Formats: sequence, structure tokens, C-alpha cells
Amino acid sequence: MKELERIIKQLKLYKPEIDGRDSLRESIMQNIRRKKRKINYLFVWTEIVWLRRSLAIASVAIIAVFVLQQLFVINRIDKLEERMVSFNTEKILEYQRENVILNSVLFEEQFPGVLTDSIKVASEDLLDLVRSYSNLQNKYEEMLGTIKKNRSESTKQKL
Repeated sequence: MKELERIIKQLKLYKPEIDGRDSLRESIMQNIRRKKRKINYLFVWTEIVWLRRSLAIASVAIIAVFVLQQLFVINRIDKLEERMVSFNTEKILEYQRENVILNSVLFEEQFPGVLTDSIKVASEDLLDLVRSYSNLQNKYEEMLGTIKKNRSESTKQKL
């Protein structure tokens, strides 16, 4: 460091004159221009501020759309699972009710002093009978719902 300071002091004392000051300045300016011309065309878009900002905004928007889409899909899957659970639960309960009725008829204990009935019913026929009964019951409940709905609509029309 001291050596460098000594050299700088000596140069200041002698005040060296540069030959061709203008040509030196011109050559330096040309070198600077050449370096500016060497643009990396792959990343030139990073120097344009408005383009860089708009691309950043577009990327944030795309990510937001992706997140919203995922939330929408998850919500739909949850609703579908709820439907599946409720549908399966109703089917399972209906099947269990049929089995309880079927078992109670087929495996009813015979009391020792009572005459047994001579009519035999096949389990498949009995199961068909129980299913037909439950279908009729469902249709009856639908009809009652329709009647109530029509009554409420007619009441609203009268008002």
C-alpha cells in the first residue's frame, strides 16, 4: 500500500502529459460502446422494467388461479363424498331392515304346543316381497310430499 501511495505522489509531482488525449478518450468510448452492444439476447427482457413487472403479475395470477382451482376440486370431492356416504348409509340401512324382517320370519322360534303352518315360503320370494313393500312405502312418502307441496303452493296463491 505504501508503495502505491509513493507512486501516486510521484505522478502528481511530475504531472505526466498524455499524448493523444482525444484519441485515448475516443478509444475508451468505443470500448464502452462495444461492451454495451454485447447484449445477452436470452435475458434482454430482464432489463425492460414494465415487461418484468407484467410477467411477475401474470405469474402471481396463474398461481392464484391454480390455488382456486385446487380449492374448487377439493370442495367438489367433499360434496361427492358426503353424497356417497349418505347414499351408502341409506342402502345399508335398507338392506339391514330387509334382513331383519327376513330373519324374523324365517327363523321364528316355534313354540312346542302350537301347530306349525304347512305353508313354506322361499327366502327369495320373501325378500322380493319385502323389497316391493319398501318401494311402495317410498312411493307413498313421495306422494305425501307432493301433496303437501301442492297445498302450500295453493295456499300461497290464495294469499
